[in-house]
Amino acid sequence: MRCFVAIELSDAIRRSLSAMQRRHAALDRAIRWTRPEQIHLTLKFLGEVRDTDMPAVCETMAAMAARFAPIEFAVRRAGCFPPGGSARIFWAGLDEPTGRLGRLRDALEAAYADMGFPRENRAFRPHLTIGRVRDPRGSREMRAAVAAEAGFEGGRQTASEIVLFQSILAPHGATYVALARASLTGSE
Repeated sequence: MRCFVAIELSDAIRRSLSAMQRRHAALDRAIRWTRPEQIHLTLKFLGEVRDTDMPAVCETMAAMAARFAPIEFAVRRAGCFPPGGSARIFWAGLDEPTGRLGRLRDALEAAYADMGFPRENRAFRPHLTIGRVRDPRGSREMRAAVAAEAGFEGGRQTASEIVLFQSILAPHGATYVALARASLTGSE
């Protein structure tokens, strides 16, 4: 099954992100919006995980979570990937000044690499995917929407757990099912 480790968002932050999407409803044909209940902060995409590997995947997630204290972050500003050229992803940014979020991601990356999962080669840029361009011709409209949201403030949250999700792909978009949870209980 296709899996990833992520942080779930509070209902208040999801409402803020949904309000941002509604402000740009005129772009519904150009952008496929992520359903608010599906927006999350991905820490590690694992890809295909065999059923026989699930216990070790869950144990590794729990061991990494046990090292880290809860992490507070703020959701603010908007942007798109890539930063230049034809935009494909509309995102909301995260601010977490302690660096713990990045260290948690790095710990998960290393632990899962030791299990044989591929490392992510791109630098970690914590973000929430709000929407994806349906057609490259929508890129200009997306960039205008992003510019309009430069001052976006989506709220603050303290993450107290990380979650292993299964991603079920379908024509209408992916559905995410929580398979396991691990509390952030450490001091790092």
